[in-house]
Amino acid sequence: LAMAQGVDACEVDVQATADGVLVLLHDRSLLRVAGDPRPIWGLTYAEVQRLDVGSWFSPRFAGEPIPRLEQVLELARGRIALNLELKFAGPDQRLAERAADLVRAAGMVDSCLLTSEFLPGLRPAQALGLHIGWVVETDPGDPAALDLNALSLHARLTTPALVGACRRAGVETHVWTVNQGAEMRRLMELGVTAIITDVPVLLRRVLGGVN
Repeated sequence: LAMAQGVDACEVDVQATADGVLVLLHDRSLLRVAGDPRPIWGLTYAEVQRLDVGSWFSPRFAGEPIPRLEQVLELARGRIALNLELKFAGPDQRLAERAADLVRAAGMVDSCLLTSEFLPGLRPAQALGLHIGWVVETDPGDPAALDLNALSLHARLTTPALVGACRRAGVETHVWTVNQGAEMRRLMELGVTAIITDVPVLLRRVLGGVN
């Protein structure tokens, strides 16, 4: 849908199964999307594949399985950039290295940004040549001292001072989650790098100057 709506990049969340397969999932457990209270890292990939994670959203998607990261990279390659937010929830902390290996194998190093709330967890991917970004809801401090490519900022943090400091430091500013036209216009005037939204059609209209 994101590609059909003509967006530049898509943000997705990545976690690991018990046997180390990287899959897409936002929540800490499967309760909301599959009615299963267990965390994704408590199940093997074979067990995960038996779950229906589409019916909760719409009968149209009944039987939809959780996709592997490799599948998403294959779908996106040459068509759309990806912001891969890594969720370091389980006991296996090699998530960044595994994600970096898959991105490199897919030839998408230049069109993927690895982000996380846990900045130290991203450092192994950075050492492998991946671009990294820190997801923050509080003041991140001096962007020039952080040694990263991007800050993924809650909208309320995006002040002229912080955006200006990021620009001077060569750090991109990705702002989430912005679903109101007035706020989109404010951020565009500040000169942020990217706006993360649930309504890209509205953002396209704002970018085009349509009220």
